[in-house]
Amino acid sequence: MTADLTGALLAALLKDAATKEVKNIHQDTWTIEESESSQDGYRNQLTGSIYRMGTKTMGDVTFNWTIGQYDYATKAEFLGGVATAKSWKRPRGIVEIHKTLIALTEDNQYCVLPYANVAGREANTDGAVGIGLVGTAMEPENDAVSSEYWFDSSEVVTA
Repeated sequence: MTADLTGALLAALLKDAATKEVKNIHQDTWTIEESESSQDGYRNQLTGSIYRMGTKTMGDVTFNWTIGQYDYATKAEFLGGVATAKSWKRPRGIVEIHKTLIALTEDNQYCVLPYANVAGREANTDGAVGIGLVGTAMEPENDAVSSEYWFDSSEVVTA
């Protein structure tokens, strides 16, 4: 992404043939979470009271989900490796996977992580093997782009 995200730009991304939709998220597995932020307080050694707050570290923002039905190409896209129409081979070593993640909530809000590190694993789910994924928002390389966006669906006109 080279510019600040807007509803119109998000609509264009959603219409783009290169944008892929995950068709099956296993029931009740999609969540967005933000871990607690932390901040160190400096204490007055004589009184024991905090007199100044130090550097604040914000919590990680993550999308968490499990893909319930998928093909081998989707498996390779999220876990790395080599896929054909009828097989998948795990990669050797560590694979870094970065994606733009877009979610539409049940109350019609688009949440976007423009630059996310995606970590995946195979997960047993109701007698089948799903792909359990965590996408962690990262700071985009372009200063004009934020790490997280929210849009009401009325701002994202895809017609």
